[in-house]
Amino acid sequence: MRTAKQILNFLLGLGVLLGLLYLVYKAMIYFGSNLGAIDANVLVAMIAGTVTITGFFVTRYLEKKKLIEQQLREQKLPTYEEFIEFIFKILNGEKLKKPMSDKQLHELFWNLNKKSILWLSDRSLDSYVMWKSAVNNYSTNPNPTKEDGLKILLLLEQLFLDFRKDIGHKNANLTEGKILSLFINDWPLRDNTNQEGS
Repeated sequence: MRTAKQILNFLLGLGVLLGLLYLVYKAMIYFGSNLGAIDANVLVAMIAGTVTITGFFVTRYLEKKKLIEQQLREQKLPTYEEFIEFIFKILNGEKLKKPMSDKQLHELFWNLNKKSILWLSDRSLDSYVMWKSAVNNYSTNPNPTKEDGLKILLLLEQLFLDFRKDIGHKNANLTEGKILSLFINDWPLRDNTNQEGS
């Protein structure tokens, strides 16, 4: 959903664009009706000047956009690394039979929640909220199923994929379960779950 600021920026940009198009239109009419009276050298100089000025502003805009994207990426990376480190701490604790305490989990989640609001992209933030909601539902469910656990893992993988996309990766050929198989030895669990249910 667009915010009021985004709508205002869009309308402002549209107004500027329409204004420029109107000026170009009026200039074309003027030059068209007075083409014979305009010196060829003046006309060439005007065209060259217009191209130069347009190129300057387009280049500046693209440079600024690239700089902003780079700065955002630099801010996102530590947050993404911290989140992945957090997940691996949980998994390693379970593997070593030394699970993290509720207090530790609460503190880590609280810290990540604060950073996620600022630095996660819209897509990643949505995936994070969906994953966290599934985790909360799983932890409060007195009789969670293997399918519930599988859903959490697949949502986690989608979150990792969104992180990768945010920092420029294409995620080509990363089919479902490929990332999970890096830290879950007996993946795919879906096959095992289906076999048990049949």
